[in-house]
Amino acid sequence: MKRWILLIVLIAAMVGSYNWLNQTPTQLHKEEIAQKPTAEMLKSQTKATLTPGRVVELQTNKGNIDFVLFEKDCPLTTKRIAGLVAAGKYNGVKFPRVEGWVIQTDKAKADVKPMGIEVKRGLVHAKGAVGMARTSDPNSNTSIFYILLDPQPGLNGQYTVFGRVIRGMDTVIKIKKGDVIRKATIRPLTAKDRKDFMEILKIEAERKTE
Repeated sequence: MKRWILLIVLIAAMVGSYNWLNQTPTQLHKEEIAQKPTAEMLKSQTKATLTPGRVVELQTNKGNIDFVLFEKDCPLTTKRIAGLVAAGKYNGVKFPRVEGWVIQTDKAKADVKPMGIEVKRGLVHAKGAVGMARTSDPNSNTSIFYILLDPQPGLNGQYTVFGRVIRGMDTVIKIKKGDVIRKATIRPLTAKDRKDFMEILKIEAERKTE
């Protein structure tokens, strides 16, 4: 009898823990979420222009990282990021999460309201993609962003990809947990920036046809 009671208690505890974990928000994760976008869902999305906008420069303790903003495709997200960068709110912000496939910042030094995701066909999780981290709620983007070290196509359509690294992937690879953004600035796109960006897209297209 005691064994049956103990078994019932253990099962109840396991069910309670499962429910608690599923209700606890988690940040960007490598695993695919349950509601993975279907091919039809992705196809129905508006096609991205992939027009490079202004450039964000991150001066870290390991080197510099430059990435273009997709201001035309993700106007709300890039407006927030650009504003926080211009106000110096990423200066001194650390990278508390570093894994073999991603590096992720801490939140900016400003209180901002959660906002929804901005997804379009073509804004993919390629190597060097810059995206917004969120909880399990699609409308929970704040100011935490990540940079991918490797492609993660399983995340397409689920997280906002608002930029792409055009210079400094060697620095991205060097980043370790606890490293810091000493200073973040934003500047206009130059002819060289555009050329480097187009070269990245060309290389990606060639890889897809190999």
